[in-house]
Amino acid sequence: MSEQVEETEQATAPRGPWSSRRPGEAALAYALAYLLLAGGGGLFAAQISSPAALVVLVTAVAAATLTLSLLLVLSICRLPMRPRAEFASMFAMMVLFCLLRPSVFIFLGRWLGRPQAGQRIAEMLFIIPGQELLGNLALILWATFLGRLISRVIREGKLLLPVALVASLADIITVFWGVVAHITETAPEVAQAFSASAPLAPPPGIPAPILSAIGIGDFLFLAVFLAVALRYSMQTARTLWATLVLTLVAPFAFFIWPDAPGLPGLPFISAAVLWANWRHLEFTREEKRALAFAGALVAAAAVSIWLVLHR
Repeated sequence: MSEQVEETEQATAPRGPWSSRRPGEAALAYALAYLLLAGGGGLFAAQISSPAALVVLVTAVAAATLTLSLLLVLSICRLPMRPRAEFASMFAMMVLFCLLRPSVFIFLGRWLGRPQAGQRIAEMLFIIPGQELLGNLALILWATFLGRLISRVIREGKLLLPVALVASLADIITVFWGVVAHITETAPEVAQAFSASAPLAPPPGIPAPILSAIGIGDFLFLAVFLAVALRYSMQTARTLWATLVLTLVAPFAFFIWPDAPGLPGLPFISAAVLWANWRHLEFTREEKRALAFAGALVAAAAVSIWLVLHR
């Protein structure tokens, strides 16, 4: 009953701009704009011979497509859907992602001990021009619907604080010392397959202030945060634009730490979410004590993991 009331309220609540009133149409428009901008940027880049001009184009296209991808996530989160529809959409996008990123079958074939079969399936499916860009969209949609589903376990808006902090800490550990670091070092093609890559690459030897790829986990948790913010009437628009600003600034960390194996995105996304919704994160004294105790346990676990990985 509560879910029906929730969906009815989302469907009948007064809306603001067009993108809020018609999220389905907005999502379609953002997806098409993403494809047109990324594809057009690639065609235009092929005509540019100046490295400096190419860096400017690459940076502009990356910033614009990142903005469109974040708006796409928000629009999908705004759609009034029940859990069953979210699950069906998530499963459909997962299948579409596998079809558009056939390299997934190569990894699966290796894991199952049938590498030749996986290679043959991948070769059969790699047939559509622009398949990489379509795969980016499928990955974003898959992560968003999955994030919407996961967000339903968060019963209060203020719980974004512990969720964001724990997710950020886990992301830092996995990117620098954990599973992601291991995959990036030993099988970079796997990490690339499960990331939305930048539409254009900068000229060789000339860095550009862009993220070369954004992992599926970053889009997933962004969808979790935005879905919770929408459900509990928090600062959704401010969250989105703060996330965009910090994500655009994040690549400059590579200029400070050029040898970094990767850049965890969740700390930047979490910082934007917490800043935008700070006034909604009010806890009782008992809750603060419980959070402090849980935080100490998480910190101790993180230190233990770091020590084990560096033995």
